[in-house]
Amino acid sequence: MGTLGHPFETVDGSKILWYPALRVGQLYVGIATEVGAVLNVPTGLIDNERLGGSDVELDTFQQFTQAAYDWYCGTNHLVLRGLVRGMLLPAIVMLDNGGGSITRTPEGEADLFDDYDLYKRRM
Repeated sequence: MGTLGHPFETVDGSKILWYPALRVGQLYVGIATEVGAVLNVPTGLIDNERLGGSDVELDTFQQFTQAAYDWYCGTNHLVLRGLVRGMLLPAIVMLDNGGGSITRTPEGEADLFDDYDLYKRRM
C-alpha cells in the first residue's frame, strides 16, 4: 500500500505542522513552489524522500510566507488574491504551528483571516 498522507514537519523532525491527504499535500507543494518562483524566493519546503512528505525549514518558510502575504496585501486583483489566498492560509497555519509568525498589515488583508480559525481547527 502506498503513502496515505503528505506530512509537513520541521527539518529536525520535532513537530508535524500539517498532515494532509497525499494529493492535497502534493498540490500544496506544487502551488507553493510556483508562488516562490514568481516571487523569486525559496519556499523552505524540502522533499523528504526517505519518509515522504516535506520537511519545512521554518526560517526560510517564514520569509516565503511573509513575501506571499505582502504580495497578497499589495494587490487589488481579485483573481490573483483568490489564487494566492488558497496557498497562503495553510502557510500561515503551518507557520503558527511551528511557532513562527508574519508581520501583518491589516489594512491590506481584506477577508484573508475570515477562515483562519476554521483552517486552524481542520489542519
